[in-house]
Amino acid sequence: MENLGWGIFLERWSAEWAAAPSTREELEEDGDIDFAAETIEAGLGFPPADEERITALERRLGARLPPSYRSFLAVSDGWRPAGIAVYLMGTTEGVHWHGDPMTMREMYESNLTATSPAREVLMAGMWSRALQLSLDSDMTDVLLDPGDVNAEGEWALYVYRGYSGEYPDRYESFGAFMRSVYAGFHRDNGADPGFVNDTTRALDASLERARVACLAGEDVDRQLEVLAEAVEYGRPRASKLHVQLTALLGTGGYFNGRGPLEDPLVGKEFVPLAAVQHIRTNSTDDRRFLTPFDEGEQEQAVALLARIRERTYVYEPPGPFGEAVVTAREQARWGDTDGAWRTVEAALADWEPYETDHVAPIGLLADPLLGPIVTPERGRRILSTPRGAGAAGPGEELTQGRPAAVPDGLTWLAEPTRRDHSYRFLLAEGVSPAELAERLGGETLLPPQNLVEGYPWHGMASRSPDRLGSCGAAGEEGRGVGWSFVFKDGTEPFPSRRVSPMGERASRGGGRSVLVWCELHGNESVAFPDTFHLSYCEDGRERYGFTVQGKVTERSGDLPDTLDPGLFFPETESGTGRFGNESEGEQRALAAVAEMFGLSLPRFAIQHGRLHAVMTAPWVGPPVPGEPQLSFVRHRTPAPRTET
Repeated sequence: MENLGWGIFLERWSAEWAAAPSTREELEEDGDIDFAAETIEAGLGFPPADEERITALERRLGARLPPSYRSFLAVSDGWRPAGIAVYLMGTTEGVHWHGDPMTMREMYESNLTATSPAREVLMAGMWSRALQLSLDSDMTDVLLDPGDVNAEGEWALYVYRGYSGEYPDRYESFGAFMRSVYAGFHRDNGADPGFVNDTTRALDASLERARVACLAGEDVDRQLEVLAEAVEYGRPRASKLHVQLTALLGTGGYFNGRGPLEDPLVGKEFVPLAAVQHIRTNSTDDRRFLTPFDEGEQEQAVALLARIRERTYVYEPPGPFGEAVVTAREQARWGDTDGAWRTVEAALADWEPYETDHVAPIGLLADPLLGPIVTPERGRRILSTPRGAGAAGPGEELTQGRPAAVPDGLTWLAEPTRRDHSYRFLLAEGVSPAELAERLGGETLLPPQNLVEGYPWHGMASRSPDRLGSCGAAGEEGRGVGWSFVFKDGTEPFPSRRVSPMGERASRGGGRSVLVWCELHGNESVAFPDTFHLSYCEDGRERYGFTVQGKVTERSGDLPDTLDPGLFFPETESGTGRFGNESEGEQRALAAVAEMFGLSLPRFAIQHGRLHAVMTAPWVGPPVPGEPQLSFVRHRTPAPRTET
């Protein structure tokens, strides 16, 4: 809303209050029609206070009033707020120093610590120095704090609802408080179709312009501001539009105004997203989610929630955009998250809304495979792209002229931010991810999962699933294409001579495989030494490899010069420090492997996306003869004999 002067603002507010259908209904509840008519006729305000009266108040208080409250009194000597539990406020004769009659300062200060923020310290001291504006209320204080003053000389205002037991609400000034109460008055009446005035008409016109601009991809932040104001004022369509922007921008929230599940905007866009939010809060009580649905929809809502929880939900928008989504899901399923995003982005111009107030494909966020690829930055890209009625041309133009995606390579696994880490990956050429899983002893593909969703397996690294997918080349076009991978972050300790022949199994039938197993603990532990293991296999046989484990280096086969472990982990006189600072040795080794075979692992898919998982055969074989073993034997001590 425009920043009106007090006179126009208060006159508009009072007139809108008098004309609101709810005002007369509430005042006539006691049956006194004459009283209701007189109250409405009087309005919310009072005659202005002249300068002499305002100056007299300042003399009585011993302080000059803050600018917005002082200028308010010059227009209306007090107010009957509409919308909060205060019935008379701010008259020159009635306002007084609060005096802290309930010793609130003592209670608040007792909760302060040496690390308490300045805002809490100010609030604690406010009780004994505040000016009380609330003169008739339902246990509600309206307090101006002369100890909390901004650059414009405005005193902060606090509203304390004694019945709530909560902290006071803070406003930057008296003026900010009054505009908030005015917005609340509109919010309370916004659902009433009979509540129509110049303010509602102006807000609705701005809202419609923002809706059209959203579809055209114009100035996302400006449309967000317009819609946020319409939400604050309770305009009926505002929340539905606003939440579509905030969801894609990653700033939270979902649409609370449920409707029938048969409505596609509700059943395919809003409710699945609400289900994701419900599960994300780790709620085990589904009644809160299911309550808004009527009896005939309960079964459908339960089934939807189960699909979201089991990560089997599929987002299925209509038309050409829906066809692109099908392709993108398959790309994301096997690790090509960048390709999946490019597919979605290229089809945005073909997106079809379900209704007028549908401005973005927010259902993408509920899809277990596509949701992770829609980062806040990409969500902004969606909102900045003309789509639906706002689209001007074919979607392919959106991605024309953009540089090709740069493969991630392998060295990201050794970044300093991942210090004290362990991982294992095996790449096999010429086989699909599902076939690779079968070769490694996996019988069933588990639903796609991210790193967090694998948490129940933590603490059981030897029997936790590996995630799998496909990946492309890190070198020139065509090189290394057709590789599939299994990957585990957080492995069991490297077993030295007991590594199962997984590489041999993966490469049988004329194929190739590359296995890397790395553990970095950041110390020179003898029990758990830093380790880097490489094995290369062809046609079911290991051709060469090496293992660097602490001070020991082992080589096998005809190892190429470019993969000699001495290049990455040079031997030192003391035998320590071979892995270098900040994982330099690991980085060099991974770079050489990527260059040798043209390999790249999809970083985003592994770190943030969802990938199928599989329980493979054990990666660690049984102990070899002569290998030391740790055994636990339980001895039962016999009970002492008693003399009889």
